[in-house]
Amino acid sequence: MKKALYIIGLTIISIGCGSKEEKLASVYNNDFEVMGNWSNKDQLTTDASHSGIYSTFTDSTFVFSQTMIASCKQLKNKSPKSITATVWAMSKLQNPKGKLVLSIDKNDKSVIWQGSDIQTTVKVPNKWELVQLKVDLKEPLTDDMVIKLYGLNEGKSKVYWDDFSLTFE
Repeated sequence: MKKALYIIGLTIISIGCGSKEEKLASVYNNDFEVMGNWSNKDQLTTDASHSGIYSTFTDSTFVFSQTMIASCKQLKNKSPKSITATVWAMSKLQNPKGKLVLSIDKNDKSVIWQGSDIQTTVKVPNKWELVQLKVDLKEPLTDDMVIKLYGLNEGKSKVYWDDFSLTFE
């Protein structure tokens, strides 16, 4: 009897852990600490970071930050109802002009492009603020789609970006 209860208990724990794994698999992060094959290493800096040592930046020369790319082919959940994108942003000036952008591309053409103004969030100079963007999806994602997340500078002031994240719900 004790053996049967022990096996049942282990089964319940295993099922519970499996559910947590599925939930964790729906979050993707990038904090620039893993020095991979970035498109422009000149945009990685140690001048300021939200976590770790490195962040990316935009300014009058570099309008786009480093881009976080997620291939839909690698996603477990192909039918999320929404994607929530976040990034920590900071500027030395008040109310910098820019956007956190999420785009979904298919065959190198944007099928969804949405941006969230950082001016409404990044109001205090030299203070990291969390910028969020939620995109509701009307159709399932397909394997030939690519999700891109990046910072867009619409002004001339320097903006630091760190800890990009995508959550599929």
